[in-house]
Amino acid sequence: MIDDDGRAQQRVQARLAMAVSALMMAHQVAGKAARDGIFLSYFRTSDLPEMVAVAAIAAVAMSVVRSRTLVRAGPFRITSLSFGLSGVVHCAEWLLLPYQPRIVACVIYLHVVAMGAVLLSGFWSLMNESFEPRSAKKLFGTLSGAGTLGGLCGGVLAERVAAWFPAADVVLLLSILHLACAGLLWRAFPWKPAAALNKAPESGGNHKTSVIDAVQRYPFLLSLAGLVVMASAGTALLDFVFKSQAAHTIGRGAGLLRFFGLYYTATSLLTFLIQTFFTRYLVQHAGLAVCAGALPATITLGSLMSLVLPGFRVLSGVRAMEILMRGSVYRSAYELFYTAVSPADKRAVKSVIDVGFDRAGDAIGAAATSFLLIVTPGRYGPILAVAAGVSAIAALLAARLQRGYLHALEKSLVDRAIEIDPSLIEDSATRSILMRSVIMPRPAHTVNIPAETPESEVVPPRIAADTFLRRAAELRSGDASRVIRAASDLGPGDWALAPLVIDLLAWDEAAPAARQALEGMGARITGMLVDALLDTERDFVVRRRVPRVLASSPWMRSVEGLFTALEDQRFEVRFYSARALYLLLKDHPELSVAPERVWAAVNRELSLQRSVWDSHRLLDRRDSKEKEWFFDDQLLDRADRNLEHLFTLLAILLPGDAVRIAFRALHTDDRQLKGTAFEYLESATPADTRGLLLPVLEAEAEGRARAATAGRALENLLASNAQVNRTLKLPLLKMEAGK
Repeated sequence: MIDDDGRAQQRVQARLAMAVSALMMAHQVAGKAARDGIFLSYFRTSDLPEMVAVAAIAAVAMSVVRSRTLVRAGPFRITSLSFGLSGVVHCAEWLLLPYQPRIVACVIYLHVVAMGAVLLSGFWSLMNESFEPRSAKKLFGTLSGAGTLGGLCGGVLAERVAAWFPAADVVLLLSILHLACAGLLWRAFPWKPAAALNKAPESGGNHKTSVIDAVQRYPFLLSLAGLVVMASAGTALLDFVFKSQAAHTIGRGAGLLRFFGLYYTATSLLTFLIQTFFTRYLVQHAGLAVCAGALPATITLGSLMSLVLPGFRVLSGVRAMEILMRGSVYRSAYELFYTAVSPADKRAVKSVIDVGFDRAGDAIGAAATSFLLIVTPGRYGPILAVAAGVSAIAALLAARLQRGYLHALEKSLVDRAIEIDPSLIEDSATRSILMRSVIMPRPAHTVNIPAETPESEVVPPRIAADTFLRRAAELRSGDASRVIRAASDLGPGDWALAPLVIDLLAWDEAAPAARQALEGMGARITGMLVDALLDTERDFVVRRRVPRVLASSPWMRSVEGLFTALEDQRFEVRFYSARALYLLLKDHPELSVAPERVWAAVNRELSLQRSVWDSHRLLDRRDSKEKEWFFDDQLLDRADRNLEHLFTLLAILLPGDAVRIAFRALHTDDRQLKGTAFEYLESATPADTRGLLLPVLEAEAEGRARAATAGRALENLLASNAQVNRTLKLPLLKMEAGK
């Protein structure tokens, strides 16, 4: 929940971030045109792979330095200062280009490739730390769209400046764009101390992390880094063939620079259209892994198409499709992967992957290009074949990212919850178990257990007929003390009296003793309990109390009975059956239910009308001493009953601790924790469940926010009223004193 000031501040930050994104991408597109046009005007095409390799090495070195800087100082001021420095360097390049054109052309290439990538990564690091995952998912598509529109304008500006003025003046344009970015970032995102975000839950103090530490905590980052390397290598191979044919077809000089300006402008326009109308839908419905894999899949198919249909026009279209995928679907999905990573680990690893691994891919592509030019001089077919191969590897790596992202969200939930409330974890041993539960996937519920009780656990009846009648009479006496004493004396061999004891569950005074007796009778009475639970003609009080007994009967017959009760018309029967089912499956992982049946139960609850949802009540008062019957033992009776039931069902399939923290997040004011919880639930649930679940959770969160706002308004009104009373009372006191 965010107060009005917080919402207003975030709106201002979002608008300024959109402006920075537009200016930054305008610089990137214009910078590409200037970089390629100026370099190829003074050097041969065969010199391009060596220049790409040198720029890649420089970018890798800068990414390492950048990572260490972010860990120590954070991105909040460093990013704006870096943009300002870049603008000053561009200005110097513009002044020196006429005097040392070949040297400055190389410097411009290095600047645009190496420092441009570092600044792009820094901007997205700043966005990742400024907005929680849920807000980021909504905002990042808009930021990418604004950036694409800015790239469109940057391409037009580069082409027009090259047409109206000397080509070197494009570099001055680049300086102005980066200086504007620096000013806006300085205003929008004030400095925050890095130590505040470098705390580790384990130590509770400042925690300096490294790339290796981050990868150990978030193993999916290895797959992400592999995707970046392979996709960049494929792009570098494809890009060399495209630029070589462009220089051969169009020639060198201002004409080539104008072509690149128009080309990147056209691709930016198409990217903007895709970003506006398709990207957000694809990210929400196809998933992050599919969207991230769209880029390498495009390179693979496009390279193969260029092999089959050689020519500059086809190759231009393939290169354009690569730019479209990279700037829209891939970029939006790629940045969202980092929202699940803690700020300290993100600072350590993001620029290394964004820049270092990306430029390492460029270096690999450049080295492969140089080797193939030596082995097969003048032939582009082998280069395109290698581009298709490495991109296919990248697509396979992208397919592995979704599971890792989900586990990272679970870990982020746990870490954030521990940070704001250490009481969540009582001791280090429990903490260790919790962390393993969110890092390792839960075993699938696919094991089938025999429904019948093993003969070794069947206890034969031991009571003679006269004893049976005497005890039955005691249980039926109607005297509370006699009934409780008789129920307390029952043992496992008294299972023949179970029907009478089950009826005692309806008697509030005798119910605890009856429950204890039934739990002691073992698995032989499981069928009787299930029959009582599912018999709609049975006393409702009995039916809603039977699940507590079945929770101690770890057999598939209990599981099936409780699961069938999830379709009951009475909410309290469904509520306690779900809780008993969760406890059984948690304590006995060898038991099983089909996942699709659980999701169907969740969907049934979500499909209820709002009026029915609001009418749900629990008649039995739960004892706070039995905390296992509360989904969250900290919230107890303060939690919404419908949400508690819903999250109990979710915890049957998803890691219980992560779901419990997500449940608590909905009842807190912590924006980061709440946003992470929404993102986790959206990523972990199937599409049909997600479409029903998110509107319900958003409505609940909005209702709580309105209630809190109304409460603050009432407090302010009461405070104002007290102030008015004091103001009115003061003159009266003075008058009385005068008298």
